[in-house]
Amino acid sequence: MNKANLQPLKGFRDFLPEQARKREFVINTLKEVFSSYGFEPLETPALEYTSTLLGKSGEETEKLIYKFMDRGEREVGLRYDLTIPLMRIVANNPLLMPFKRYQIAPVWRADKPQAGRFREFWQADIDTIGTKIGLSDTEIIECALEVMQKLGFKDYKMIINDREIFKDYGLSLKSVIELDKKEKEGEKPFLKQLIAEGKTEKEAQEVFEKITKAKKTKALEELFSLIKGDDVYFEPTLSRGLDYYTSIIFELRIEKYGNLSVGGGGRYDNLIGQFSGKDLPAVGFSFGIDRLVEAMEQQDLFKNMEATFSQVLVTVFSKEYLNNSLEIVSLLRDKDISAEIYLNDDKLDKQIKYADKKGIKYVLILGPDEVKNKTVTIKDLSTGDQRTIALEKIDNFFLS
Repeated sequence: MNKANLQPLKGFRDFLPEQARKREFVINTLKEVFSSYGFEPLETPALEYTSTLLGKSGEETEKLIYKFMDRGEREVGLRYDLTIPLMRIVANNPLLMPFKRYQIAPVWRADKPQAGRFREFWQADIDTIGTKIGLSDTEIIECALEVMQKLGFKDYKMIINDREIFKDYGLSLKSVIELDKKEKEGEKPFLKQLIAEGKTEKEAQEVFEKITKAKKTKALEELFSLIKGDDVYFEPTLSRGLDYYTSIIFELRIEKYGNLSVGGGGRYDNLIGQFSGKDLPAVGFSFGIDRLVEAMEQQDLFKNMEATFSQVLVTVFSKEYLNNSLEIVSLLRDKDISAEIYLNDDKLDKQIKYADKKGIKYVLILGPDEVKNKTVTIKDLSTGDQRTIALEKIDNFFLS
């Protein structure tokens, strides 16, 4: 087989155990915080009918969806985000309102791979369906901020705006989307779009300057009066690139991460009505798992995470004592102590080296003397200390 074919497709990745543990740590933290706010889990298929994915998406989005014909000659595509599947769920099911859900899953975009941008990546979404602007928006913002606090970040901020501001200047949807490029490319894309729509260079610049000085809308005033903490800021030029946002929008940034966004969201009050014919207000937020992990690595926030899930390696002195080792590893697991048994027929020193390289803290040795005296020897690889204790007290050692 061609060695090149053994590599992941461009824009796709493997995650070896060390990296996978970091991702799992982040995902578990997200689930814990989401659940504490009353958001319930939801799962949807990776594949959707192309008509579902494309029917309500903007032109730019359509270019990025993986589309193909399945064996039943149905036109299908990989989900581009987790919002459209949610809309389908809401349109097809009698749900208790307000409906609060979270979903953490991979999505796919046929984008050009580049630094920090992949064709397969994970998102973590929370959404509340069936409530007007106010408390539900506040709750989602505070939930996202609590995630950052739980993950150990110190320098994050949520910037917030209201797209209603742009209506005062007669901005087209295309110009709003171009304004979203301001953080990476400055105001040039926005000004260029305004000029293309008929404004002079001077007029375009004046519009931009007026937007930068805009004041909070009534909805923003209410929202800021409800939010606790000082990690939220009004930013009148924030626009968000997706075309289905209707009013309040927000974006979470980390200063020490190049002030890049690790998540964002907002109001999309008209989207569900396009699927079901019945308008339902909605607000949501989406985290990018990859960016959260990268930002945590950059700030060394995984330093206290265990190198491995296993707390103990039970060695096998020889085949004669294999059953004794099996009994002890079962005993430890019954006591909810994470333990593994060495699987190869190797000498004791090699077994200890394996545990050390894997980051397992304790090695449990059970040889002839230990079996005879109903004891076990426990070696702490982090300190080099070693002690022999009665077998009946083994769980006390690890649980104390």
